[in-house]
Amino acid sequence: MSEVVIRLERPALVTPELRAWINHRLGSGRAVLSRSRVNGTGPRDLLLRVELASKSRDAAHEEVTDLMTDLRLLGLRPAVVSGQPG
Repeated sequence: MSEVVIRLERPALVTPELRAWINHRLGSGRAVLSRSRVNGTGPRDLLLRVELASKSRDAAHEEVTDLMTDLRLLGLRPAVVSGQPG
């Protein structure tokens, strides 16, 4: 199982609703939302670490693409930091 890290433009508040949506969308235990520095420097970013359930490269790419679309629709302006499949 591979992992992808996505940086999110932090909304004013990380609400319980956002956390609940992430758990519902990705399933419990597959995602961790945290504040960290990318590459250990700069401002603290909101990072979403996701364990990909897909076994094939194409399926993993589709899973990440679908997730990125959903995050954009929520207005979070996601950017993949590491682990981009395919």
